[in-house]
Amino acid sequence: MFRLRTAPLAAIAVLTAALTLTACGGGSGSGKVATSDTPSGTGTGTASGSPGTGGGSMAPSGGSTGGGTNAGTGTGADHGGNHCATSQLTFGVSPSSGAKSDGSQGTVTVTLTNKGTKSCAMKGYPGVDLVGGATRWPLTRGTAETPATVTVRPGATTTFNIFYLPFTKGSGQEFTPKSIVITPPNETHSHTLPWTYSSVLLQDGATHPGTYISPVGSK
Repeated sequence: MFRLRTAPLAAIAVLTAALTLTACGGGSGSGKVATSDTPSGTGTGTASGSPGTGGGSMAPSGGSTGGGTNAGTGTGADHGGNHCATSQLTFGVSPSSGAKSDGSQGTVTVTLTNKGTKSCAMKGYPGVDLVGGATRWPLTRGTAETPATVTVRPGATTTFNIFYLPFTKGSGQEFTPKSIVITPPNETHSHTLPWTYSSVLLQDGATHPGTYISPVGSK
């Protein structure tokens, strides 16, 4: 009589496990297959270069709107080489300013000197108003020059220009300014200088007036 020999239970368990791995596509490369099936960037981390979710916003480059629209604090402290605060500057006018003898367009060159102990920077157009009596005329920006960042070292000076069209009889409405109100780029605090030049042709409603300003850094 023959006896059926039964395989040891341990050997059966090993064989069963091997068959299971083969049926499921297992093996040493099974981890890579699972990873490649996962869409890129769907993990819990933030993908490099993706838009942030914080509360920051993109501001106009260098606050080039001037006139305090994108204002700093105006405390006068140096902000690690950031914008020049109004209280960090002294204001003046170049002696060569004024109209030409033939009555053509005049130029007032305004000087901005860093009286602080550290460098500061400006970029763009200042806010400039001509004020006389009940009239306050915010001047238009010229487009002939492209604003650039100007770094002003302690004791150094930069400039901008006010180009103005003198009033002549029969040319239109006469305006006699008494003062120039200047707000440096990215500032809200202003400084006032006297206007000591001829009367101006008032063109506050014109699209391209003959009186306008250049950006800081122009000569």
